[in-house]
Amino acid sequence: MTIDDVIADLSERIRNVSPEAVIRVKRRSDEEASIRAYAPVEHENALKAATQEITLNLLIEGLDVQVLVYDIATSLPPAE
Repeated sequence: MTIDDVIADLSERIRNVSPEAVIRVKRRSDEEASIRAYAPVEHENALKAATQEITLNLLIEGLDVQVLVYDIATSLPPAE
């Protein structure tokens, strides 16, 4: 699984939980990336539940992808 596959999978999981979420991805290398999800605060726990175990398992495979969840009402997403 490549970092691009992982980013696509996690982004889809985020959209399944919170379709209105704004997603920003920062790729650091072929093994590291961060995904920032700006979503309503009431979706925070569900987003973490949908992504946390997967990201921990990816670490074992050598891929470090962090999913950070922000309240869209208080933290505006940066422009792409």
